[in-house]
Amino acid sequence: MFYETQKNNHGLPHNPFKSCTVPRCIGWISTRNEDGSDNIAPYSQFTNLTFDPPYVLFSANQNIFEDRKNTVKNIERTGQFVFNMVSEELAEAMNKSSIAKLPNGLQDKFEYIGVEKQEAELVDVAMVKSSPVHYEIEYVQTLRLPGNDIINTIDVIIGKVIGIHIKDEFINDEGKVDIVGIRPVARLGYFDFTVVNNSFEMAPPKIEDENLQFLVDKGLEGIAEDQEK
Repeated sequence: MFYETQKNNHGLPHNPFKSCTVPRCIGWISTRNEDGSDNIAPYSQFTNLTFDPPYVLFSANQNIFEDRKNTVKNIERTGQFVFNMVSEELAEAMNKSSIAKLPNGLQDKFEYIGVEKQEAELVDVAMVKSSPVHYEIEYVQTLRLPGNDIINTIDVIIGKVIGIHIKDEFINDEGKVDIVGIRPVARLGYFDFTVVNNSFEMAPPKIEDENLQFLVDKGLEGIAEDQEK
């Protein structure tokens, strides 16, 4: 099949675009509200931007009230936020945190979803204590992109990672992060999710030793077994 995105003439009951860019890491982003309470919400359009220094980005549509997301407002006001990795055991809490408006006058999203807080080291933001990986992030800039309607107007937030927490039990004997052990949750299309439960290694084509060492020094890649020889 082929369709033009502007015409949206795919003929399917649901738009397939998000189901073709998968799996997508969930940016479970925590921020601090103006009244001192804590906010956390998931964003499935989240990724690394580069690595030296490490930058990340995520995009946030406007909410159903035709307003910018509280996460975006908090980041622009405070200049800080945290990425919390969503392990399989945190999937339900992550999903619950996507609610657009808290009921009964509640202000603190951590209390609403029932997860324990941990204060970050370098930024004034709460983290999900049981999350296996956290990035402490300084806000850099916002790119605001127009959409086809008000809700689809997008804020793209770029931040610089200034601190990383990794729980010791998820660093294996080879000194690598045990992603399969963490079983992080990723977003597919529609209301579908998946977990990372397997991995395999493919060594890149061999290059000159001095160039390979440059990549290792910069943290771009590790050394595969067949390149150690």
